[in-house]
Amino acid sequence: MNTESKDTFYLGLTMAGAVSAGAYTGGVMDYIFELLDKWESAKKGELEGVDPDLVPKHNVIISAMGGTSAGGMTTVMSALNAIHNEIKPVTDAEVGNIGGPKDNIFYDSWINLADNKKDTTLNQVLNTKDLKDGKITSLLNSAFIDKIAESAFSLPGAADTNPSAKLPSYFSPDFQLIIAHTMLRGIPLQVSFPNSTKTSDNSPGHVSYEHFLFSHFKLNGLGEIDPDKYLPLNPYEFKAKQRLAKAAVATGAFPIGLNFRTFNESDFKPEYLKTVLSRLVEGKVGKEDPTHREDIDWSEPALNEVITNFKAATVDGGAINNEPYGQVLSILNEQHGSHQHKDSTFDKYGIVMIDPFPDFPKDPTDEKNKYKVPEDLFGAIQPIIQTLWDQSKVKRKEFVEQFGDNRIYHGYIYPSKRGPDGALLDTPIASASLGAFGGFLDIRFRHHDFYLGRNNARNFLRAFLTKPYYGQNDKRNHPIHENWTLEMVNRFKVKLKGQEYLPIIPDMNLILEDKYPTYEEANKYSIPEMPKVTKEAIEKLSPLIHKRAYEMLTIVEGKVVKKPAIKTKWWKLWKRTKAWGFGLIIKKGKGILSDQATEKLTEIIIEDLEKKGLLV
Repeated sequence: MNTESKDTFYLGLTMAGAVSAGAYTGGVMDYIFELLDKWESAKKGELEGVDPDLVPKHNVIISAMGGTSAGGMTTVMSALNAIHNEIKPVTDAEVGNIGGPKDNIFYDSWINLADNKKDTTLNQVLNTKDLKDGKITSLLNSAFIDKIAESAFSLPGAADTNPSAKLPSYFSPDFQLIIAHTMLRGIPLQVSFPNSTKTSDNSPGHVSYEHFLFSHFKLNGLGEIDPDKYLPLNPYEFKAKQRLAKAAVATGAFPIGLNFRTFNESDFKPEYLKTVLSRLVEGKVGKEDPTHREDIDWSEPALNEVITNFKAATVDGGAINNEPYGQVLSILNEQHGSHQHKDSTFDKYGIVMIDPFPDFPKDPTDEKNKYKVPEDLFGAIQPIIQTLWDQSKVKRKEFVEQFGDNRIYHGYIYPSKRGPDGALLDTPIASASLGAFGGFLDIRFRHHDFYLGRNNARNFLRAFLTKPYYGQNDKRNHPIHENWTLEMVNRFKVKLKGQEYLPIIPDMNLILEDKYPTYEEANKYSIPEMPKVTKEAIEKLSPLIHKRAYEMLTIVEGKVVKKPAIKTKWWKLWKRTKAWGFGLIIKKGKGILSDQATEKLTEIIIEDLEKKGLLV
């Protein structure tokens, strides 16, 4: 791998959790695919309206992707889009084109969701069909997710179709994909304390429980896939497609809000689990041929039982690792060796993270951000939960690596939008409302976010996925820009803070639209105005919310007052009491609680939309 050409740059992409804001990530990926596809056509002289003499000839290849939650779903969609390789970007943002099938996996999955002629996705999320068997598996009906997956994974092709057959040149035949999971059953890993006085094999050790696992998929472009090391990335073969769909659905199982999923021994086989655990322990997720670590006692009864007969419920991967960029970096390092080309100081690969909800350090001067010591137990409950959540996602290894010698390109695509006055909006993304569930409220929210994703991707690729340019024939220029003519340089260069830069992926739309990457052009948006909903539209949801709340309370009632195996006198007394009218009191109580829950939730929704400027 160290003999790779200097005119090739490799990319890894990481997509963070987003819930309904997956629409934004989908828009970003739609633009990236559009540009790579147009550039490939232009290099072949097949893009009408583009002079071949203006087309740079270096290569960019996507080697790996990783994602969590909605980002994990979009990661899988991206792989399917490349395998199918019929790129059809959605470019018309006009109001009359909102919704409806576009033959585009990102738009059809994230904007249309499970909408049909009879029902919207929002109505499906709030209906009570999932409660008919007397069980509550989540606050919201999650059946719509399975419908989206079923539609997205229906690629045309026979079961024996080679998934690498139509792969575009900008995707690696050795492409790998990581999907994160949070397991509700930990895998016991013991740290022993051996010493010379040890007299028993039954001595205690420190046992930690690994709750983070990942589904590690790989294309078969460079040979057969070893099932002990990888899962096959194949949307055509039935079992492989099922496994891929399950990983995508499981990583998006938002805790409590959406239905948890389950994995078993057919999903994670013993040898594969040993490989994954060895990679995690060693901190080298991309290691091609990891030996099962001898310092782990795989025969230890508790560990052996878990990995031999694996079964676990799983929730959103973001509960532990919402941005698996360290895992993607590990894959890039294994695939391409040193980050620098041989006999040069130039990097040959980089990573880009797409995050609809980026983290910013809190302003310490803001009164609401100042730390307050809890006054009692009740005040400490929320900080305790937040502390455990934050601690599970600490990235020590990634933090250290950013300061090491192995510095590679890091890029970040996140929502950014300016209002009519030129100021950055506090809430640029409509799906940010309701803790990222807001996109389910209105298709216009998702439509807006999809196009904001495309616009932000456009600006990022033109101005920030770049390398410094020091002038023609200057040896400090990156090797991918060595053969650029002055005409190419003048067409694509940008200037930031006095330094000129050239893009890693040249945007052919600049030529097709006769534009230049200017500041004014960057602040043009496909949908200038933020979409808004009315208070009345939210209040119309009340009957659906009330019905679901009432049905859930009825199930809770049944769980509290269970019918005993033997009918005791107390049970008979309860039945008589209920028959005498106490049952009416319970029914009335459920109605009152449902009313209060509906009123409170409606109030929360309206207040949050108003706060974020999304309410008329």
